[in-house]
Amino acid sequence: MPAATGLSSSDPAPGAGGAPPPVPAEGGLLVPVDIGRARARVRFDTSTRQADVEATVELQLGEAPGRPLFDLRQEVDEVFLDEVRLPVEAVRHRATGAGEDARMRAVDVECEARSRHLLRLRYRLSRPAATGAEPLDWAPAGDGVRFDLWMSDLEPGRYLEMWLPANLCHDHFSLELDVEVAGTGRPHLLLANGEVEELGAGRSWAVRYPASYTSLSPMLVVAPADQVATARSEARCGARTLEVTVAALPEAAADVGAAAADTCAWLSYFGSRYGDWAHGDSFLAVLWGPGRGMEYDGATTASEAALEHEIFHSWFGRGVKPAGARDGWMDEAMATWATASSRATEARFASAELGLDETPLELRPWHPWARHTPREAYAGGARLLAGVAYQAGGAGHLRAALADWHRRFAGRAATSDDLCRHLSTWCGTDLRPWWDRYVEGGRTAG
Repeated sequence: MPAATGLSSSDPAPGAGGAPPPVPAEGGLLVPVDIGRARARVRFDTSTRQADVEATVELQLGEAPGRPLFDLRQEVDEVFLDEVRLPVEAVRHRATGAGEDARMRAVDVECEARSRHLLRLRYRLSRPAATGAEPLDWAPAGDGVRFDLWMSDLEPGRYLEMWLPANLCHDHFSLELDVEVAGTGRPHLLLANGEVEELGAGRSWAVRYPASYTSLSPMLVVAPADQVATARSEARCGARTLEVTVAALPEAAADVGAAAADTCAWLSYFGSRYGDWAHGDSFLAVLWGPGRGMEYDGATTASEAALEHEIFHSWFGRGVKPAGARDGWMDEAMATWATASSRATEARFASAELGLDETPLELRPWHPWARHTPREAYAGGARLLAGVAYQAGGAGHLRAALADWHRRFAGRAATSDDLCRHLSTWCGTDLRPWWDRYVEGGRTAG
């Protein structure tokens, strides 16, 4: 067994705050871990169209001994645990019981409870082995690269683990990236919702993301500088004045100045409606073409049509975070109910009676290792909230309840049960029967 390394950890031990339970497997337990810190060097070589990564993660086991679990949706070339080289098969994907797409990598070394270790991996970036993931976008003639983390909560394995070794989204950890674009004289631009230091003009950067982030928090975009149009402005958001940056790629076909004005207006509106900003003193949006839309902590990559929806998520989804991947339905339900979402089947701020005789919905997957948001979370979740608004006395009362939800949980994580209790108080009605039918699929009724 590798010796403990004495590494520090920023989180409590796994088992609390959303970590799934250990997974029984042949030869022992597969156990969740806490990642305290992750570091990676990423080098894009445009002349060879190859991107090489060396990544290290500091991890700690919880109360159960076993084989540590993490995920990475890339093919690994080299692996070291506490500087002892292991065969790559020692970090193969293993089943968790939540389906093939929800598999995790297990380090095939039995480790003591609460022991700390350093995992180091080397590999070459390619299309992540996750449904809907996109390959690297190399410019013709070796003249550049465009890269977007482009996460999604609709499919398992589509958060940071697409590109870097990471934990599930309950775990908070710091992330340090050194990024280089080589093989071209064309300057590039790096956009991120972390602290960015440019080390070489248009060629290399150091990016530092805070320890409050999880695997769904960091945003990173790299593109040739001559392809990016940028507008900067300021927005008054609650008690803060935010520095707002909106950048647009050519396929967005956007008036970037107008998009920045809209962004500032939505930030001000949501701040006045739902409460103080929880993401420092800035907001960053990068506009792509149709079909893009993903929220990050105080940032988004989106199509212009999706901007309002994604900005809303800075309050609900990335202001109040889901305690686990299974709780992600809440944020999409709220955003669909409260914004002009293309996924909505009813009007914004709908209020309509909802009995207990409509078709059951499973918005919160049942398995503890499930790691996706069901698509029904949008329209079905908004329908549930319309029913809650009706019981609360109208849309205005539900908006007030959401503002109080943000006030209580901003900067923290919350569960589906937390939301049920919170809204039950605001409605003066126990909403558990509605949760049983329209969140849990009716499986807990009776």
